[in-house]
Amino acid sequence: MKNTDSLPRRSFWHCYLLWAILVLVYFAPAIFGSKVLAPMDIMDCLLSPYASQPMGNVHNHFTVDAISQYLPYNYSVAQSFRQDGYMGWNPYTHNGTAIAENTMLCPGDWHHALYFFLPFWTAWDMGIILQFFIAGLGMIVFLRDRQVPAPYCLLSAVGYGFYSQFVLWIYHRWVLGAMCWAPWILWALMRNRKKRIIDLPSILFIALGFRGGHLQACLFIVLLTGCIWLADWWTSPSRGNFKTLWRVSLPYLVSGIGGSLLSIDVLAQTIPPLMEGCRPIPFLTGITHLPSLVTVLFPTLLGVPETIDLFKLMGQDLFDLKFTGGIIFVLSVFGLFNKKAPLAAKFLMVISLALTFTPFITYLYSRSTTVYALGASWLAAWQLHAFTQEPERTVWKKIFIALSILTLVWFLCSILLQFFHQDILSTLQRNLVSHLSPAETGRETWYLLRTERLLEQTCIWYPRTLALLALLWGGLWAASRIHVHSRSKLLLATTVILCSLGEQLLVQSTWVHYADKPSVTGLYKEPEWMPRLKQQVGDGSALFYTARRDKDYLHENHLSSFGIKQAEGYETVRPKRLHALQDSLTHPEDAARAGISHLVVNPRQGLPETKGWDLVENTSQYILFANPHYRGRYFAAIPATGESIAVHPNWLTYNKMDFTIPPEASSLNVLESYSPGWTARINDGEPIPVECSENYGIIVPLPISDVPIRVFLQYRDHRQNIYNGIMLATLLLLSSVSLWRRMKKRRSSPH
Repeated sequence: MKNTDSLPRRSFWHCYLLWAILVLVYFAPAIFGSKVLAPMDIMDCLLSPYASQPMGNVHNHFTVDAISQYLPYNYSVAQSFRQDGYMGWNPYTHNGTAIAENTMLCPGDWHHALYFFLPFWTAWDMGIILQFFIAGLGMIVFLRDRQVPAPYCLLSAVGYGFYSQFVLWIYHRWVLGAMCWAPWILWALMRNRKKRIIDLPSILFIALGFRGGHLQACLFIVLLTGCIWLADWWTSPSRGNFKTLWRVSLPYLVSGIGGSLLSIDVLAQTIPPLMEGCRPIPFLTGITHLPSLVTVLFPTLLGVPETIDLFKLMGQDLFDLKFTGGIIFVLSVFGLFNKKAPLAAKFLMVISLALTFTPFITYLYSRSTTVYALGASWLAAWQLHAFTQEPERTVWKKIFIALSILTLVWFLCSILLQFFHQDILSTLQRNLVSHLSPAETGRETWYLLRTERLLEQTCIWYPRTLALLALLWGGLWAASRIHVHSRSKLLLATTVILCSLGEQLLVQSTWVHYADKPSVTGLYKEPEWMPRLKQQVGDGSALFYTARRDKDYLHENHLSSFGIKQAEGYETVRPKRLHALQDSLTHPEDAARAGISHLVVNPRQGLPETKGWDLVENTSQYILFANPHYRGRYFAAIPATGESIAVHPNWLTYNKMDFTIPPEASSLNVLESYSPGWTARINDGEPIPVECSENYGIIVPLPISDVPIRVFLQYRDHRQNIYNGIMLATLLLLSSVSLWRRMKKRRSSPH
């Protein structure tokens, strides 16, 4: 193979440009069509009491978390940035909670900065699109350094940049947020040929990976780095020697530690709440997932979002799809058995894929197969280029015979499916209805319709299935014609790339939904009954009550998106929050001391047995109870009379409160969740810490005065300065080492 420096630079600039064009095409509705990357149809079709259209019109109900969690999370970040200039506090969920402690939000990722200066929906879309672009661009840069010519680099960009786990979790952000930097980490680690102990690019890209995702995604970065270390150590002379092991391992350890130090704020703020919320999870038998491997070639065979989900037969669901493209998978398998293929790519592919069929999948989930996709895309590009230097292979004939047999079997099964259609449909629907949970009873008719769709789309002659098969056949045929004597290598490689892209686009279209850009100032369009509910709740907080879970009713974070404070919310790990010391349903006076002014009840489940709550409204949208003991959210304690007087803030933002407290007050009690990040200034004095009440509320001790006192409260993580100092010191040290190394090299080089 040619030296990297001798590869035509112009062809790589063309490759970068083509990748940019592919991303533009992939996301054209959001970039050019006044659409947004958000499944807003879930609000319109599925979720009561917002839904105004039939349930069957929803495109993809699997992405409901985007509506109930990730959009509200990011909206709180945008509001905090715009009001106060930093990511701080969200007063609308859990009676107030620190945004950065949300383990699902990727609080350290760069895309949050876009909310500071761009409209919300523009920032949301641009962050997602740029992360896809970074992932594919990294593959091109990395493989160029591996001496792979430009056309074959583009194939790997398609396979990795549009990997199914990125598309399936597109709205969650944290899988792609971390793993879009994986090719860059590869590039940095493998370009460190001199094995420098301190390698600045490796540390920086590992830090970006750590900062870009959920804590679980950090494990994927560790897995990736471990695979590269293993290949490095395995290929080292005298690898059984301890000195060799230490010499090989040290640069990786230092890079990992350096990356952790540059992510110290994210790790320190999210690990403690995660550890507090951890619960032991029983191990699964990963071997039962093996049949799902069929979807690496035929990704829609076990269902798509608009049908029922046959992955559940193996204890999985559609989110476990592992699809880099059938063509890329076949090429990567070729690479696995090629002795000349890079060992690191084989380790990435095999180790990550194998883990999904072991008990470790209980903790890593199929999202860890992004490491597999990285290795498979690398191997596929390498192998396709290797074909150009080898004679034509006879094994292709066997592959096409096997594929023909699979196609024929599928065709015969489709005929049988049509012949026994009604019997199979009745059996499926009967079993489906019998296994519906109480939370899904409202979906019975919809599930029956989706069962019919499954049988229809499973048949080989369904248009999307035919298109996927045609692309697989066409791409593999083009790959089989690339060999040392081919006269049209570039044309054939282009065919392989276009067929792979076509596969990805067809699968993506079943998952990703583009909605009309909302013409409202808030996150969602307010239904006509929402202003009335907001007015009734006022400055209090609402507690959502349900006798049993209902998947389709008023998800826990929705009201916060409309500016209604909630006593609870939903995150993977529930944070510490202001709470009632007794059961709120039967002790409204105790709920009032936790700032809970109203109880919202699902009308589909009837009236609960309450004691002391006043029924305010009983509508088809919600049942609302008011707390007669609620007198306000902010109180000044007057020791002379033993009273607590309700006070009202002069002004509020997400992170700040300003009060004028009447004379003779000994403390200000704020019915919002306590955090050590809250500080108070009394009459513009120095900041003092606040105190924590018995039920985790905020108490500000005050000097007793015969004149009104001004109190200013602000939330800002008091540890942030420490984190910033650690990160700055780490950066200075790394920069100094790099500068010293460069100066030393310049002095030693001949003039």
